[in-house]
Amino acid sequence: MTVITFRTIEGDEISFGTGRLKLITASGLETPPLGVSIAQGPGVDGVIAITATTRVRYIAIDAAIDCEGLEEADEASEKRTICEALKIHAGEGTLFVERLGRRRKIGAQPSREPIFVKRSWSEAWQRFSVEFVCRQPYFMDIEPEISEVTYFAALTEFSEEGIEFDEDGIELATILHTGNRTKTINNQGNVAAPLRIRFSGPIVNPFIRNTTSGEILRISGIIADGEYLEVNTEPGNRTITLHRHGIENNGMHYMDLLSTFWQLIPGENIIEIGDDSPGEGSEALFEFAGRHLEA
Repeated sequence: MTVITFRTIEGDEISFGTGRLKLITASGLETPPLGVSIAQGPGVDGVIAITATTRVRYIAIDAAIDCEGLEEADEASEKRTICEALKIHAGEGTLFVERLGRRRKIGAQPSREPIFVKRSWSEAWQRFSVEFVCRQPYFMDIEPEISEVTYFAALTEFSEEGIEFDEDGIELATILHTGNRTKTINNQGNVAAPLRIRFSGPIVNPFIRNTTSGEILRISGIIADGEYLEVNTEPGNRTITLHRHGIENNGMHYMDLLSTFWQLIPGENIIEIGDDSPGEGSEALFEFAGRHLEA
C-alpha cells in the first residue's frame, strides 16, 4: 500500500491513499532520468568534461474522491479543500511517501492546478490528477542522523622538583590526547549527502576532514567562547554562518581557500576533526539525511 501526503508551507496536509481520497496511480517515484552535462573552457579544443546529472523530478498522481453518501455541497467542499492545498503560487512544500515499508520525503511544489475529470451523476467516484515538481530530485530520510566528534588536548605541566635545567625559565610540558578524534559515519543513501556542521568556541582554525574521500573543510580564524559557526554543504544552498551574541553573521570569509564543501559519499565515511587551539578541545556536531534516487 502506498500513501502520499503533501504538507504545504503553512503546515496544512492532504493525503492520497487514506480516507475518502484514494490513490489510483503515482509516477515519478523511481529513479529519475539522467541528463548529460558538458563543460568546455576558453581556449580548449573540444569537450573537457562530460558528467551524468539527474534532472528535475516530476511526480504525477491520479486519485479519486469517494463520493458515496456525500451531498453535492459536501462534494464541492472536498474539491475546494484539494484546490486550496494544491495552490501553485503557495511555494514549495513537502511530499511524504510511505511504501514498501519505508517513509521518505522530498521538497515539492504543485506545477499546475488539480484537473477534475467530468463524471455522470451515477458515478460514485470523482477522479482528478495533480502534478508536483521537485527542485532537488532526491528523496531524503525523514529523520536526520546527528553525530558528534570530540577531541580534547589537555596541557599538562610537570613539576620541576628534582629536575635540573641549564637555564632558568624552561618548563617541561606534554599534550595529553583524550576522546575520539575520528568517527565512522555510514551514509545508507545511494547518492552523496550534504552536511550541516557546527563548530563551537573557543576554538582556533578548526577543520573537519573526510579521510575516505580525501576532502577537507578548514576554517581560518578564531571562534570565541559562546560563539559557534555553522556550515551547510548542500549544493545550491551552501552557507557559513557565525552566531555571535544571538546574531547571525555571514562567515564565508572564514573558509580556507583550499577547502571544499564536501559531502558524505554512499557507504562508510571516516571523519576526522582537529584544530590549532593551544590546550583546548575540539568539538564538531553535524547532521545529515540520507538521500535516495527512489521513494
